[in-house]
Amino acid sequence: GLAPCAIFALLGYYVHSHSGDAVSNSDLLFSIGFLAYVVVANTIAFENNQLQFNHLKENMIQFEPMGKHSLGRGQFITEKSFLIYFVLSKVLGFLIPLVMIFAAPTEIATMVTPSLVVVIAQAVAEPSTAGCHDVLRMTIPIGYNAYRLYGPLQTWAIDSYGLYLEHATGGSWVYAFNVGLAWVNLVFAAYNLFGFLILRALPLYFDKDETPRVEMAYTLLPIAKKNKSKKV
Repeated sequence: GLAPCAIFALLGYYVHSHSGDAVSNSDLLFSIGFLAYVVVANTIAFENNQLQFNHLKENMIQFEPMGKHSLGRGQFITEKSFLIYFVLSKVLGFLIPLVMIFAAPTEIATMVTPSLVVVIAQAVAEPSTAGCHDVLRMTIPIGYNAYRLYGPLQTWAIDSYGLYLEHATGGSWVYAFNVGLAWVNLVFAAYNLFGFLILRALPLYFDKDETPRVEMAYTLLPIAKKNKSKKV
């Protein structure tokens, strides 16, 4: 809904405004630009997902983006193992880093912030694109995870170890904790992308009846044919 989107957007702005130069222009460009791309693509290439909504209306099925039409067609949201997995991802990737940017030394907060900003951007993008075509809805977690994995997380993991070595003689546990958290997040994000999202969740959308295919007007251009998805 609009409320969660607004809350996370404000939180993201607050975190960024207090990050100094920690968040790069590329981090901001991707965080905002990828969401804009998905919204525009849904309009141009998938006609605002009209085919799928027509299919639901014809079968008298209510659209439930947080229920049976959530990630993986609702097959995960009631599973205890997934709920634990989901909560763990939010604790490791969001809650602990959020605390660290306020409580940890400045050099650690600077390392943590870019990854946290991308996580917040994904939290805004997912409910914002709930009504988009299934293909585009799946690109949100895949795209943001891929960018975070090979961008902010990789940098955080490498730099955290160097920072730990610089303060190794001081014996401060927070630098060791920073290394551990960074690498745990890196491994978790890698499994989430290459294990869960691509191999477990994505195949559930291959059913052309559940995910109607939009006919394209051109071979190479992603522009939908007109008058192919009449409103019901």
